[in-house]
Amino acid sequence: MKTNVKFMIVPVLLLCMAMTAPQELLRMNYLAYLNADKEIWKQNVALATKIYQEDPTVDNLANLAKTEFGLLNITMKDEDEDLFDDYVDNCEDHLKELEDDSKYSGEAKALLSSLYGYKMGYSPWKSMTLGPKSSRLLDEALDIDPESPIVLKMLASNKYFTPAMWGGDVDKSLQLFEKSSQRFEEMGEENSWMHLDNLAWQGIILTEKGEKEEAKVIYEKAAEMEPEFHWVTKVLLPGLE
Repeated sequence: MKTNVKFMIVPVLLLCMAMTAPQELLRMNYLAYLNADKEIWKQNVALATKIYQEDPTVDNLANLAKTEFGLLNITMKDEDEDLFDDYVDNCEDHLKELEDDSKYSGEAKALLSSLYGYKMGYSPWKSMTLGPKSSRLLDEALDIDPESPIVLKMLASNKYFTPAMWGGDVDKSLQLFEKSSQRFEEMGEENSWMHLDNLAWQGIILTEKGEKEEAKVIYEKAAEMEPEFHWVTKVLLPGLE
């Protein structure tokens, strides 16, 4: 009897590890974002890759692609194009694979659209080909999953960074960031770095519009949600003074 119990423990432990790995990955991505730490992001991509290789489910592929996207996002802060180039192809391939999945199609298209936006940021000459492709992907993502907080966030970013003459709209961007944040709150998802990022950008836009009191409310909300969110607590909020 003791032997049977011993052998049963191993698969149970493996099952528990498989169940907790995605949650741990989300937590680590959250910490990487809070600290703006590229090394942690790289470690997280390695972890996500290992998880997917050991259990190649579509959920694990989505977690891998989102982790890779988080790393690409942080490269934009200091324009680390070498690091971007090291990871962009794999992320693009994974998002393209997810485009055909009914569960993740909308989010994959939205993230892929933003990935092309990053490519254009590093290489503006690619805008002629990637610009229309990025816009098409966003339109498709919105048709497929119009209530996804990730889709709404990617559209908000697009509206903010696109020049007005090409369809950019800062006021619309603010509305979309707000709606995305609302959807994150409704879903009750913990350790969402994208939710925190939304709040930062809402405050930035409000500040640019001269609405500093409204921006302060948003920043204080972000700080209450995550006291270690130093971009807000040590940079953006003090910058209102």
